[in-house]
Amino acid sequence: MSALLSVEIAGFDHGPLELAVYAGGWMLGWLLLWKPLPLSSMSSMSSMSSRAEVSPSVERPGVAVVIPARNEAHGLANLLRPLVAQRRSGDRILVVDDHSTDGTARVARAFEVDVVTPPPPGDGWLGKPNACWFGASVTDQATLVFLDADVRPGPTLLDDLAAAVGDDPDALVSMQPWHRMETVGEQPSILCNITALMGCGAFTIAPRVTSSNVAFGPVIAVDRVAYERCGGHGAPSVRSMHTEDIGLARAVGRSRLANGSPATTTFRMYPGGFAELVRGWTRSIATGARFTRWWVGLAVALWMCSVAGGWLAAPIVYPLTAVQIWVLGRRAGTMHPVAAAMFPLLVVVFVVIFVRSVVAVLLRRDVTWKGRQVGARTG
Repeated sequence: MSALLSVEIAGFDHGPLELAVYAGGWMLGWLLLWKPLPLSSMSSMSSMSSRAEVSPSVERPGVAVVIPARNEAHGLANLLRPLVAQRRSGDRILVVDDHSTDGTARVARAFEVDVVTPPPPGDGWLGKPNACWFGASVTDQATLVFLDADVRPGPTLLDDLAAAVGDDPDALVSMQPWHRMETVGEQPSILCNITALMGCGAFTIAPRVTSSNVAFGPVIAVDRVAYERCGGHGAPSVRSMHTEDIGLARAVGRSRLANGSPATTTFRMYPGGFAELVRGWTRSIATGARFTRWWVGLAVALWMCSVAGGWLAAPIVYPLTAVQIWVLGRRAGTMHPVAAAMFPLLVVVFVVIFVRSVVAVLLRRDVTWKGRQVGARTG
């Protein structure tokens, strides 16, 4: 009977239990990243964006865009060019030049935006929270938007963020841009991107049940009243966190999450390639996992086990996993078909990065990022 309950192909015997375990993990992958959630769908005022493209005179509350930038001269124009094009009366775009040494301020001034330099971070402060807090303190618009310098905004980003915040002013609004990876050395980031989207719980088949109170650092918007009420980036629980985005979401108390697409807002996280990628994800991925709902984290871990070992137990399922990585990867960023076909190598890199990140958190080791030592505080 056992022989009849096995599947024999190409010389391998695959028992039903092995295939059932793999199938369960494979299905979890689809359920965890069920569908993208565009920013424009988050608000009852989402039609503002399409009207704004036709009529720039459509009114909305003023937005203060705070851009913390440390040595970002190489890519800052990619952010400012489309951002300035969608600026409205009452908006202010502010580049906080965080003691750069590469001409960041010069590039920013070429786009006729405001540039300020914050005081050096004090005791108990990290650089990015310090820059964000200073930028917020010298603006007065009703809506605060924090953008990383590597973001390439879609044509209606500011209108969409303002609409989402106006629709729910007590919540922090955040979006993970679609990750553009232009070199071979950037492709190993894709499993980190996928698991970050899965782990937040906002894009599952049941987001109301699984969503965590977290945020994505590249794009954050919040009502100024809510920001100042919780202490913003100056709150003790935020200013010393290297994942200050998560700290801010938890300080505000509630977050609403979206993700970008190739046609909307994108970013390029690690143009420096593989070594920069490893340092960047080491800084954040274990802390992000810590704030994931435990059952969602378990589901993500089971999916990763299926990806990592399912094809070893039953080699026939290798192409099924490659196809899944290809499809899910394209929801998160640039997914090259060759990288999808070689997914076991991506798994090895992911495991190494995750272990490095866990060790850094447990041993409280500092991580060097943009020429500064970033502490391992997690909240």
